[in-house]
Amino acid sequence: MNQKSTLVFILFFSFCSFAFGDENDQNAKNTTLPAIANDIATQFHDMGWFSGSVLVIQDDKEIFVSSYGFQNIKEQIKNTGQTRFNLGSIMKDFTKVLVLQQIEKGKLRLNSQLISFDLGFKQSFTEDITIEQLLNHSAGFDDIFVAEYRENPLAFDTLDKKLSILIDRPLIFKPGTDNQYSNYGYIVLGKILEKVTGEPFEELLKNKIFLPTEMTDTTFEPSHSHDHQSVKYTYQYDSTLREVGVVEHPSPDGGIESTVRDVHRFYKALFYTNKLLQNSNPINRKVFAMDKPHWGAYGGGLGVSAAVEIDLASNYQIVVLANSDNLVAELISGRILSFIKNGEYAPVRQLEKNFAYEYYKTNGKKKFSKQFKLAYSDEGYERFIGRTINELGMELLRAESFTEAFDMFYYLVSLFPDAPQVYDSLAFAYLSKGDETTAKETFSQSLAINADFESDYVSDNYGHDDTVVD
Repeated sequence: MNQKSTLVFILFFSFCSFAFGDENDQNAKNTTLPAIANDIATQFHDMGWFSGSVLVIQDDKEIFVSSYGFQNIKEQIKNTGQTRFNLGSIMKDFTKVLVLQQIEKGKLRLNSQLISFDLGFKQSFTEDITIEQLLNHSAGFDDIFVAEYRENPLAFDTLDKKLSILIDRPLIFKPGTDNQYSNYGYIVLGKILEKVTGEPFEELLKNKIFLPTEMTDTTFEPSHSHDHQSVKYTYQYDSTLREVGVVEHPSPDGGIESTVRDVHRFYKALFYTNKLLQNSNPINRKVFAMDKPHWGAYGGGLGVSAAVEIDLASNYQIVVLANSDNLVAELISGRILSFIKNGEYAPVRQLEKNFAYEYYKTNGKKKFSKQFKLAYSDEGYERFIGRTINELGMELLRAESFTEAFDMFYYLVSLFPDAPQVYDSLAFAYLSKGDETTAKETFSQSLAINADFESDYVSDNYGHDDTVVD
């Protein structure tokens, strides 16, 4: 047990006898909470992983606020409480508020049908899609991250361009019969909002949310000239941070640049006041689960990690924002919340892909191929091993570490020889190295397993879509 883990152990058992029921016990809890929150964040920071800010508030009192790492590594500018971070999918809560505001005004209903807004959808069953289904990810739309979008996300710089990506694609299930997370559904909601209000989405955000809640340090787009604008960094396989810059344009499914205190202002206004929505309205209470003990909101992407925990039972609010990625904010916020609720939290450990790379480098290719699957399980990792190895391989490709990348993809093939996805990844590796012929031949193995399979990385299936069959 290292020194920091020992501190957590001592602090936990020093205070575990408290029931935290009355005011004195609550004060005791809040006395130890800053040390615990700092220790959790510091452990992730010391791995080279967490760069960001943490805020813990209870009953409008700041229990803990601290920042770690740099908003700009090159210029050695440290993160502070004023640093602006991208919120990722936390944007969806802002979009929900805008939709519910229009419902309060009578311009929309939860059962309003998509077909009535004439956005151009003509697929089977789209006439059955409702606002409520778009809000709760049960409309049947696929996610936006198809190959066409992955190839050049920055090309889709308007809502109309993003809407066009799936506007002709079949639904992946009949509306209301299943649930699958879809960023695209919120892009559709953004277009509906613009249509019913006659205002651009960005203006709606500013006028209907930012101004009423006094979110003075928040904008829809990043401002690179702003003194406190963070630079985005991705946490790499070798436990270093690499700058990634702007990789997507913000839209109703993800974005916003904000600070930990501004994010708290938004959720305070939403859950504890009527500034944004009428709290007594049963529709609002249902959509935001206001009668349940907890609301969580999370965002992630390349160079982005954001998390909010609203403990409605004890009025704690936790905001963690990072300019590093791989869900580090959520891992920190969840552990802080666990300590608040249970007096303990899960051990901090290395990210799966970093564990995999370290094992590979330490033990070599042969031992890795034979023993890693068992080592991964023995270490207690539960995430699907195929996803971990695929992500590691893709990062190695971006770093042009081709030998190591191919070792990962061939290992993936050995684990799942009957999965078309593994040959897609291997084909993309060959394409990344400039070998288009072998890439096309390799993807043929995906099609041999599933003739209808579509690449996750290349929109023309490595040229197979251009093949003319006599």
